[in-house]
Amino acid sequence: MSYQFRSAKITSPSTPNFWGGCFVEKDLTVLLEIETDGSILASYLGKSVFDQLLQFVSNTIKRDKDTVKTLLREISGNPFIKTAIIGVLSDSSMYLGCQGKGQAVLVRGEEVGTVISGGFVSQGKIDLNDRIVFHSDRLAKILGNKTLLDIYLSSNLEDFEEELAGILSVNEKAKGLAVLEVVIAKYKILPELNNINNITKFHLQRYLPQQLPLKLEQLKNYYFSKTLRQKLFLAVSSFLFIFFIINTFAGVIRSRNSQKLKQLNQTLSVVSQQFEEAQNLIELNPIRSRELLGSAKLSVSQLLTKTKKNSEGYKKLTGWFEKISASEVAAYKIYKLTAVPVYFDISLIKPGGHIDYVSSYQDRQVVLDRQSKTLYYLDLTTKQSGILAGQDVVKNAATVAIHGTNAYLLNEDGIYRVDIEKKTAGKVLDYDNNWGDIASFQSFAANLYLLDRKNNTIWKYLSTDTGLSDRRSYLQSGIGVNLANMTDMDIDGSIWVTGGAEIIKFTAGGNDKFSFKGLSDSTTNIDSFSTSENEKYIYLLERSLKRILVFDKDGLYYAQYQWEDLKDAQSIVASEATGKIYVFFDTKIYAIDQR
Repeated sequence: MSYQFRSAKITSPSTPNFWGGCFVEKDLTVLLEIETDGSILASYLGKSVFDQLLQFVSNTIKRDKDTVKTLLREISGNPFIKTAIIGVLSDSSMYLGCQGKGQAVLVRGEEVGTVISGGFVSQGKIDLNDRIVFHSDRLAKILGNKTLLDIYLSSNLEDFEEELAGILSVNEKAKGLAVLEVVIAKYKILPELNNINNITKFHLQRYLPQQLPLKLEQLKNYYFSKTLRQKLFLAVSSFLFIFFIINTFAGVIRSRNSQKLKQLNQTLSVVSQQFEEAQNLIELNPIRSRELLGSAKLSVSQLLTKTKKNSEGYKKLTGWFEKISASEVAAYKIYKLTAVPVYFDISLIKPGGHIDYVSSYQDRQVVLDRQSKTLYYLDLTTKQSGILAGQDVVKNAATVAIHGTNAYLLNEDGIYRVDIEKKTAGKVLDYDNNWGDIASFQSFAANLYLLDRKNNTIWKYLSTDTGLSDRRSYLQSGIGVNLANMTDMDIDGSIWVTGGAEIIKFTAGGNDKFSFKGLSDSTTNIDSFSTSENEKYIYLLERSLKRILVFDKDGLYYAQYQWEDLKDAQSIVASEATGKIYVFFDTKIYAIDQR
């Protein structure tokens, strides 16, 4: 049996930092709660996420558990999404997923039970009149379990909506809170016939074909049994009755079409104003320009789902959607590259050479080739290059670092320093059995820093007149960070560590709270990271999305470069002095011009 939703949506007043919203459309239900740090309007971000989900669903035919997983993955990594609950209906099956702190509660008769909570995806069969309540854990803290249970058991949607809206509207702690209740109803195509069947238990599908010829014959005999005047009266009456029915039906259609047209024109009028203002602000205030375009795009997307395809309205909306999307490319500074020139071929240093790991200091690069156990040097400005060390020094080194005229590598014996100009190498630090899993290490101001995932710390060795100091932890005690999944580290005075979609910034050993702002979607995986004390921006490589994202050091989005070949890139190094982003592949280095 096919079902559809009836729903009640309750949202408390929002603030610039707190926003909650619900969306129910055909077979999709979404509840969102957003909490930002003030760098971006919570309402703008919430509407952008709705737009992102709607666009994906409109291009997807299949409705199953994988759909919910993909939708959650689309919005994962956004630190401002505190709760996201997504439901997808397919025939008599319901697929639910939750990100953050929230839950979906099933009410079936007098039975109440949680069917999904944060971090999980589930599925199950639904029955007619089942009720599902979506809300964040924050609602439970505000109302308490007893009040919440009473609300679950409200007799109908209107009572539920009225009771809960009254409570939330006056509670200061409920800012930006959203609650959604959906009731499973029967999907009706021909309600009149269905009602007659239910009441009379009479099978119209079998009755009508058998009885219709007989009834028509009886009507014909009745007509021809009348006088001429009676026949004329019957004909005129029938014609007027039919005309009345057709005219009434046409009037209803015209009224509906008029209302739809009015809504369309009103929406497009607002969209047009937002679009024009956004165009004027692209250079002066790109953040505001993106907000306006995002709001306009959401309005168009919502109308598109309700407008008949191939209609004039649908064509207008599609035109606006494409127009806004094109402007977003300019507002978000999205540069789509088709051909990027080769800058250097590592085989010019050594035939068969390979790029496995790169470390950068200004325009000087050291490249580790694990396959041939060789360390290369390359100056990106002059293209001067050479071999710094061979397998007698490199051995099983997995990571390297560079600062000034010295390169460093970590192998099974300890840390070696290689003088780039003299091409001499010597051990500066014996291997320490207290080290755990060293994922990366860097040199800054002649000091050494080792990212130790197992011991959840960053070891620091100070440079002294006699060599290096004893091992000490750079991190302050009790700062509560987890480095277990971190893979890379860069230093610009602060220390940046990255892993998965996460980035952590440390300053003076403390957690310097950092988050991305102004990006319309979210990062999925940071495969390479580049910054230094000489760079104004930070640069992130995302292979899966074939792009390089650029943010300022406060986390504000600046630009992105999209290139199909980035899916195979090893790492990136950005140099604002040369105005290029160098992209390292297995054997070649490509140079993207910064804009």
